[in-house]
Amino acid sequence: MGIRGSKSSQIYLDDVRLPADALLGEVGGGFRIAMSTLDGGRIGIAAQALGIGRAALEDSLAYAQQRRTFRQADRAAPGDRVQARRHGDRARRGAAAHAARAWLKDHKQPYGKEAAMAKLYASDVANRAAREAIQIFGGNGYVTEYPVERHFRDAKITEIYEGTSEIQRLVIAGYLTKGG
Repeated sequence: MGIRGSKSSQIYLDDVRLPADALLGEVGGGFRIAMSTLDGGRIGIAAQALGIGRAALEDSLAYAQQRRTFRQADRAAPGDRVQARRHGDRARRGAAAHAARAWLKDHKQPYGKEAAMAKLYASDVANRAAREAIQIFGGNGYVTEYPVERHFRDAKITEIYEGTSEIQRLVIAGYLTKGG
C-alpha cells in the first residue's frame, strides 16, 4: 500500500545449519540482540515518520497558497493555517525529541524506552499531518497526481513496522512499571 520505493519480501529458512563462527552474539542471547535491533530501528522509523509528516505539511501549505476554486484564488482558510502551524509545532518538538534519543544511542546509553516513545509520537504526528494534508487538498488529495496521497499511504506503515503503536505503548508501559 505504501513505501513503494522499498521492496519487501518474505524468506523461509528450513533446516539451515551454519558453522559455529557464524553465531551472532552468545548462545541464548538472540532475543536480546533482536530487541536491541528493534530499538535502533525504531529511531530510524521515527526519523522517517518526521520526514513524511514534514513533506505532507509543506506540500499542503504550498497547495493551499496556490489552489484555485471556481476560477478564483482560494487561499488557505484560517483553520487550515492554524492546523498547519500546530502540525509544524508538533513536528519540531518531535524532531528535537528524536535528536535526544539518537544522542543516547550514539553515546551507548540505554534508549529502548525513548526509542519506543519517539516512534509512537512521530508516527502519530505523521499520520495526523497526512490526514490533514488530504483534507486541505480536498478531492485532489485522493488522486495520484498530487503527492499527499503517497504521504498518507507512507505514513501508515510507520504505525506498524518495528512494532505497532499498540506494542510501543506496551513497551513504554513495561519500562515505566519497572521504574525506567
